[in-house]
Amino acid sequence: MTEDLEGRVFSIYGKEVFRPGLERIEKAVSNLIQDLKQSKIIIIAGTNGKGETTHRLGEYLTESSFCAWTSPHILSLTERFSSEKGNISYNELSALIETTHQIVQSEQFELTYYEFLFFVFCRWASIKKPKYLLLEVGLGGRLDAVNVLNADIVLLTSISRDHQEFLGQRYDQILSEKMGVVRERSKIFSFFDLKYLDQKAATMAESKGAIYQNLQNSMAIPNYDFSKRNQFLAYAAFCALRGIELSSDLWHPKKENLAFRGEVVKGKNQWHLFGSHNIDGVRKLIQFLKSKTYNHSEPLFSVIVVSFSKRDEKDVRVMLKILKSSGLGEVIVTGFDHSKAYPKKELEILALQEGLRFVGDISTHVQGWTHQKILVVGSYYFMSKLRPLFSN
Repeated sequence: MTEDLEGRVFSIYGKEVFRPGLERIEKAVSNLIQDLKQSKIIIIAGTNGKGETTHRLGEYLTESSFCAWTSPHILSLTERFSSEKGNISYNELSALIETTHQIVQSEQFELTYYEFLFFVFCRWASIKKPKYLLLEVGLGGRLDAVNVLNADIVLLTSISRDHQEFLGQRYDQILSEKMGVVRERSKIFSFFDLKYLDQKAATMAESKGAIYQNLQNSMAIPNYDFSKRNQFLAYAAFCALRGIELSSDLWHPKKENLAFRGEVVKGKNQWHLFGSHNIDGVRKLIQFLKSKTYNHSEPLFSVIVVSFSKRDEKDVRVMLKILKSSGLGEVIVTGFDHSKAYPKKELEILALQEGLRFVGDISTHVQGWTHQKILVVGSYYFMSKLRPLFSN
């Protein structure tokens, strides 16, 4: 059913592509702003780790009322809309989408796919009137739809190169776009290793009249142990919201992994799922998998299965090189059917140029596999397509 709902939105508002600018969504949500301002607003920005940080903060806030906006979804459109009670129901979301579309038509708003769904979220939140709003930035920050709301707290997960065509090539340019969500008196928490980024962020925060804290000074967590960093960022926000002193001694990371973020699915084979889909994410993943933090005593993987969403060819080539030289297992490159998938033919050419095996239909290829330890890396969309295989 969720596919029908997603298909309806897609048929009206087109593909989910980034179209910079706030004027369209500002016009749409103008009548909702006063209601939404009654909630404490937490915006989560950064290159990697935004989704996990948002979900982890939601876990800390289950005894409060909150609405969380995340994107993209993996299996169902309902994943983008969650609260302390879990994801929104299909029926509630369907009704909201229908009434919101009627408003868009009557008011002649011009919204993209992403902006329309965020408008739906804002209407949902204005009805629920939660204590907290958790907003994951889709891309960048300064020109993302969530930036129509003023952040009380900003969490900066990481800064690395991705979507350079929109965010720039240099770290300071990328950081500036991410920090576009900061307001005067916002509290900012980051987890930067690079002193350069730390200094730049502190200077930008001061210029905006915001309060900046790099959590690297509060808790020493290796750069590659990204899940713990995301969890500690979420914990810092929780402490700030509750007026609790931030203490590393009182914090204990959760061992349970989120779906497609270190999730292990066991059937006839053992699938280890990591949605690492850009260069920095893949590098840190390999460091993590080789560390004692993960499980250094276990054997390496039988095979690495990888595929990507559309992105710069150079980035894909670099990621394939990194995986090939990782020593974690044989790399098999494959394609998948999705509007955002990297073109199969182009991916096949890149794989062959890097001396890697390309498999057109991974579902058929793995038939008969048993007792294999399989690492799956790349696009979240790709992993959602593989879901039927994980029970095999």
